[in-house]
Amino acid sequence: MKVNSFFDIFPCMRYLLLVLGAFSLCAQPNPNRLTVDWLVREDIFAGLLENDRVRLEKGLETLNAVGKSYSERSVLAWRYSGEVMRAVWAYEAKDMVSFNRHYGIALTYLDQCRKLSTGQNADLPEIFEGATMALVADRLPEAMRKGAWERAYQAYAKLDELQVSYLDKLPMHMKGESLSGLAATAYRTGREAEMTKTLERMQAGLAKTPYAAVAKKWAEDPAARSKVKMVCISCHEPNRLGNRVELSHVVK
Repeated sequence: MKVNSFFDIFPCMRYLLLVLGAFSLCAQPNPNRLTVDWLVREDIFAGLLENDRVRLEKGLETLNAVGKSYSERSVLAWRYSGEVMRAVWAYEAKDMVSFNRHYGIALTYLDQCRKLSTGQNADLPEIFEGATMALVADRLPEAMRKGAWERAYQAYAKLDELQVSYLDKLPMHMKGESLSGLAATAYRTGREAEMTKTLERMQAGLAKTPYAAVAKKWAEDPAARSKVKMVCISCHEPNRLGNRVELSHVVK
């Protein structure tokens, strides 16, 4: 007499175990998973760097769609930058009601981000406030520009303090942006000695990179400081997200 297996007697259990196994596999961390930064950065930075409203709104729509799947502090940081840019456009359209609303929302997002960013994540709000203000300070209402540059400097100065123990171990882009932001904002806030010191750090610690080349120009030709871009100079090559999406599908 043939003895039936457990699964022959209870076929539904085979299906249940298969489903549970699938859920178990899905629960494993995927090293190739795209971060929220990869999903939204190029669109939101297109707004900040290229004045592209359509792409900025696309980036913010992506945040709305996927935000609950990622860390709240990162989502808040990107929302901050997006709302600041919306405020800039409102000001340039002479719509001060909308400007005040968007700028107020941006500050709320930044404040919430700071409350959530502790320990090893404490640098996140400084990165976003420093870079965002450095990019748009001169497009804010005139009465706010000096304060915006000061906030940008303070953010980069704090970032420099937070990264002091591991700055030299960071990738070229991250190290370069931290130091170039500090140099640019020190210059715009009248801190000439600190700017000079930071330019020297860039030339010594970022040799043979675009950051060292720009630092050399700034150091040798004061007139270049108002003409040669210092912040965000190496991070937005064409199809950056497309290339990363392709890599994310590689099975290792």
